[in-house]
Amino acid sequence: MPTRSHLRHSLLLVVLILTAASAQADGPVRETLDGVVHVKNGAQPTGGTEALRMAEQWRVGGEDDEEILFGLIPRACSDADGNVYVLDSQLNQVLVFSPAGDLLRTLFREGEGPGEIRQPRDMMVLGDGRVGVVQEFPGVLIFVESDGTPAGRVKIGGTEGGIFSLTGCDAAGDHVILSGSTQSPGDTPGTSNRDYFLASVDDQGMETQHYCGSRGIYDFNAFQFREREHTPPFWFTFAAGADGRTCVAPERDTYAIQVFSPDGQMDMVIERDFEPIDRSDQEYAETRAIYESALTSLPVDYTLEIERQASAVAFLQRGLRIRDDGTIWALSGRGIRNLPAGVLAVFDVFDRSGEFVKQVELHGPGDALKDGIFFVGDDRVVVVKGYMESLAAQFGSGTTASEDGDSESYLAVISYQLGK
Repeated sequence: MPTRSHLRHSLLLVVLILTAASAQADGPVRETLDGVVHVKNGAQPTGGTEALRMAEQWRVGGEDDEEILFGLIPRACSDADGNVYVLDSQLNQVLVFSPAGDLLRTLFREGEGPGEIRQPRDMMVLGDGRVGVVQEFPGVLIFVESDGTPAGRVKIGGTEGGIFSLTGCDAAGDHVILSGSTQSPGDTPGTSNRDYFLASVDDQGMETQHYCGSRGIYDFNAFQFREREHTPPFWFTFAAGADGRTCVAPERDTYAIQVFSPDGQMDMVIERDFEPIDRSDQEYAETRAIYESALTSLPVDYTLEIERQASAVAFLQRGLRIRDDGTIWALSGRGIRNLPAGVLAVFDVFDRSGEFVKQVELHGPGDALKDGIFFVGDDRVVVVKGYMESLAAQFGSGTTASEDGDSESYLAVISYQLGK
């Protein structure tokens, strides 16, 4: 006969099993609309939450590094060998570090000649080892070989009669994606059209696939700059996958990730129930200060509209990645705000079928609202201290002008190993 203790133990085990089962979310609902599969996930992942610990491997820059001093760092990425590439947009160079953190070489230099750049906005490493940087205006891609040998300069072709500028880039293999805008005269005097785009291009800089776009109007008769209209999220929330796919989160308020096949056709939209979150008063003030700094050069008076609500996918933090295993990792507006102590960020993970399979908490130091997080392999991340300061410099003065008058006094690049 079972003892009373055994019965209590069995009952407790049953309760724990039922509780665990109830904590797992139901699978997504799938429906096809206009030939595109929409995967509608609930608010919770089907596989729960996974914690990954960040163990520091090495760091360069910062106030204690007397050898390496960074200017502004808007991007870090890696190659197939695990080397880390760091773009310094102020010093007009890319620094290459080994997996152990040793400085291997410096690519590019300031100028207009072969292998020379001025105020680059973004960077990518192609499958053949070439390194490319985006120059905003006029919209140009500048390439060097992995050893620094100049490898070409490609002017991007815009729409007929348009002036072309570039904002961001990503690459996987020979698949190159660019974001930016074209400029053309408006329909009435004193107005200008800005057509924002996300597209893939070929080796001649011509568009091969157009993923999404929007239009902003500059009316210099009564200029209104609206963050929502003039800073489209898809400028930053996009990724190229090693399998040839492309993903983009084009909308600010809607948690929806569009997935394109290698031939450029949209074949899936991944959705997730999501509760919006507002920016804090300090974050709102700092964001406003960035835009005000950028608009000081305008020769006309203006009004400025900044959004109180944070975007569903964290676009300024480049919150979308396709990992080598085909999973899509998204950093939501909640994944970088009001987190428990010791948690840097929380990523939503979707499998190849679009199912919301888990959330991953990165446990380590930092502030995801200010620091950049870049994956450099399946089990490593690079954190860029002062990333938002660097991004702000591309819009205006280069400082976020926090309420207490303080800003990042140094930039550092820190490599972390991820483990359970």
